[in-house]
Amino acid sequence: MKQQRFWNVDLIELAKSWFADMGVFLMTALTFVGMAIPVLIPMLILWYLYSIDFNVRP
Repeated sequence: MKQQRFWNVDLIELAKSWFADMGVFLMTALTFVGMAIPVLIPMLILWYLYSIDFNVRP
């Protein structure tokens, strides 16, 4: 049996696998951002109001 060497790697197949994995990673990141929108929008509004020293006086 011939011994496998690390330089006997099919780089095209490796690149295809890497791009597929990156696609899954980016879709996962996009999903988490999409799920976080209901929290991010109010946070950004409150951050803006805090930055302009907004105050509600009765």
